[in-house]
Amino acid sequence: MDSDQNERSLEDINTVLEYAKLELSDVKPTVQCIYFSQQLDNQSFKLLELDDTVLETLTNGEKVVIRGNTDDMAVLCTQTTTFEIKEAEISNSMLITPQLDIGEDVDDSGPQNTKVSKVISVMNNYYELRPCKPKVAKLKKLLEENMYSGKECEEDEQHQGLKYCFEDLLNIVQGSEVEIKESLKKLKACQIEGLWRVLDFDFLSQVLNHIIQLCEENDWLSTGIPLDECLETLGQLFPREVIAHVIDCYANEMKSGGQGDHDPDDQPMQIDAKFFSLSEDKICQFFAELVLKNSGKFNLKEFLKVWEQTVPQGMRTSLSQLEGIALIDRNCMPEVIWYFPVEDLPEDVGERFNTLFKTREKWSLAEISPYIRDLTTLKVDVGGLLTKYARASMMNGIKVFSSRKPVT
Repeated sequence: MDSDQNERSLEDINTVLEYAKLELSDVKPTVQCIYFSQQLDNQSFKLLELDDTVLETLTNGEKVVIRGNTDDMAVLCTQTTTFEIKEAEISNSMLITPQLDIGEDVDDSGPQNTKVSKVISVMNNYYELRPCKPKVAKLKKLLEENMYSGKECEEDEQHQGLKYCFEDLLNIVQGSEVEIKESLKKLKACQIEGLWRVLDFDFLSQVLNHIIQLCEENDWLSTGIPLDECLETLGQLFPREVIAHVIDCYANEMKSGGQGDHDPDDQPMQIDAKFFSLSEDKICQFFAELVLKNSGKFNLKEFLKVWEQTVPQGMRTSLSQLEGIALIDRNCMPEVIWYFPVEDLPEDVGERFNTLFKTREKWSLAEISPYIRDLTTLKVDVGGLLTKYARASMMNGIKVFSSRKPVT
C-alpha cells in the first residue's frame, strides 16, 4: 500500500515491540516503515552482479563499456577482459528501496521517530558476468572485406570496402582494447595510413619473397636484417610500414647488429640501428601455407619434398611447424596432407568441436590440442575442454578423443 494510506504511528510501532517482547533500548530510535509505491518501476534500471575484476576496475575509477550491436550478444569490457552478460532468475524477489538507511546510516541517538521508505521496484531477475573470449571472427570478417593488395590496387572495384581505424573496431567488435590489439596481431593485421588492414596472401608473398631475396643477396640470413637499409631498398616497391610489418611478423629483433659490433669496413655500427633475424619456424610455416593453401589433399611425401625445396637455403622444415594449419591422414595410401587452419574454425566451443569431429572421428591429444588451445581460459585448460566436449578411449595403445554426441 502507499505511505499516504494507513501509515504506521509511533504508538503502532511500540505496540508491535511490546508483542515482540522488545524494549525500546533493544532497537534504534529511528523506525523505518516500508511501503510499496502505487507505481512500481521495473523497466528503467537493471541489476548487475559484478565480477571481482569489474568491481576493482570501477573502484579504481576506471571505465567499463558494454559492446555489441542490436543483433549481437551484449558483452561488458574492462581495459583487458571481456565478459558475457547473462540474465539469471532468482527465487526470492528483491525489493528496491532507494530511501532505506542501512548500517552506519541509521542514527543511534535522538528521540524515537519514523521514516518512510518506498519500494519502487520488485526484481525477479538480474544479470551476471562470465569471462569470455573476444569475438575475433567478427574482426577477421570485417578486415577481410577489403584486404590490402598494394597501392596500385586501392582504386579498383575489389578494394572499395570499408576501412577501419582502431576506434571503429572498438565500437563494432565485442572485446576489450587489449584483447582486440592481441587479435589484430594474431591476424597479422597492419596499420596503413591509420587504418587497420590485413594483407592479401598473394601480396604478402610478394613482400616476404623480396625480403628473403634481399637477405640472400646480402648474406643477411646469417648476419641479420638491418631494418633501415631494408626499408630504403624496398621502399620504392612497397609502403615502408608494410615492409616493417612483414619483418615484424616473420622475424625477431636482435639484441645487437649481426655477428659483431662493426660493419664490413670496420666502421662502428649505429647504436640505435635495428637488426632482425628471420624466424625459421615462421618462414617455414608460411611456405607450407603457400604450397597447401589451394592444393586440396596433397600426397604427404611429395609435399614434404616440395616444401623443403621452397624454403630459403639453410632452413630446416619440421612437421611441428604445421601445427594449427594442416592435417595429416596416415590411415590412407598414400598418406595425405591438407590445409586446415585453426583461424577458420568457429569461435563457439560446441560448434568448434562439432566441426572437428565432423572432419575427423578420432583425434589424439597432440592432433587436437592446436585446434582448441585458443578456447582455453584461466579456469579451463585443454584437458577441461576435452572432458566436457569429448569422450576418451584407447586405440592401438594411444588415447584418442571422439564426440560425446552424434555429429550434426
